[in-house]
Amino acid sequence: MIKINFTNYYAPVYSDRKKLLADRQEDAMQTLRTDQKKNGGGSTLAKQGGLRATGGTAGTAAAGPGATPWRRVAMGVFFSVIWSSAFVAGKVAVAELGPFVSLFYRFAGTVLVLLLLCGKSLWGPQGGQALAAGMLMGLLNNVLYLGLSFSALRLVSASWVVVIVSCSPFITLFLGMARGLETFSLRKLLGFAISLGGVVVMVGVVRPESAALTGVLLAAGATLAFAAGAVLFRGKYGDLPLLPVNFWMSVCAMACFAPAAWRSGATPLDASLPALVALAWLAVVSLAGMALWLLLIRTQGASNAAAYNMLNPLSGLALSAVVLGTSIGVNDVLGAAGIVAGLAVAMGWRVSKRRFFYFRDLLVFSQAARMLKLNRFFKR
Repeated sequence: MIKINFTNYYAPVYSDRKKLLADRQEDAMQTLRTDQKKNGGGSTLAKQGGLRATGGTAGTAAAGPGATPWRRVAMGVFFSVIWSSAFVAGKVAVAELGPFVSLFYRFAGTVLVLLLLCGKSLWGPQGGQALAAGMLMGLLNNVLYLGLSFSALRLVSASWVVVIVSCSPFITLFLGMARGLETFSLRKLLGFAISLGGVVVMVGVVRPESAALTGVLLAAGATLAFAAGAVLFRGKYGDLPLLPVNFWMSVCAMACFAPAAWRSGATPLDASLPALVALAWLAVVSLAGMALWLLLIRTQGASNAAAYNMLNPLSGLALSAVVLGTSIGVNDVLGAAGIVAGLAVAMGWRVSKRRFFYFRDLLVFSQAARMLKLNRFFKR
């Protein structure tokens, strides 16, 4: 008969965990006391987490030294899923209405919703600053990025556009260094390179034709505009309210895409019900996805926020498999592993000792349960 002394076995595990939690709380309190003496009550915990005093809390700092704030990672993954869903919905809408008509009505719907949500805040004390920021950000992150990307898709394969746009973390990092917002990090460059390799493996890149050079340049221009918008918001407009900025960004995009929509003559009245649903969802993406994007820049930095765009091929493939029935191959799995591994290196993702003990306990408990079942079996 097999006997297991659970008390003696688990005692070291729980004593280690209890000591770890006590040390973590003492470190946090010591940091707060030192911080208050230096800054008169201001919090460097927020600065360590990449948060501004007006834009976040220091809750993630309590995760302990060396631990990864997984809630912030989850926010980046959620942004990628929302943002990638626009590619799935865009396939349906663009097939019937065309790219620029879809973009016009997408941002028109976003403007109507945000007008109701923002209300008087559009004309508040920071209304003028939000207007100027929104117009400039809308030109960079909505008009140039989306307009040049759709134009590039007409001249070069989609895989090339995806790979070129996935280079945005590199450009964002170097632009941020030029503006004094980022510091050089070899670890980030290595992680971004690994993730980019994963993107190449996933989407597959064939040699472009000589006539496709224009499409490559358009995609590069879209990537540069996207990165410039991220650095601009981080350095100059990060303290402004997000929804009014998003409202004026959408107004700028709607106005710029209006001439192309008017020339095409296509309207939502001519579209089918699936296309209308897709248009409505695109408006939701412009509202929620752009708000999350700005929040990521504010709380995690421009280059880290741009890095989550490397998850877009993975998120888009998962959504396409669920919604459109797209098959998943070996290259997709290998590329996804490379993307995640590269982001883990670039952002320093680590599992804390607490989580390690938790998973170790689960493994030990499952093994013990199996042994108990075997014990009962042999007793019979």
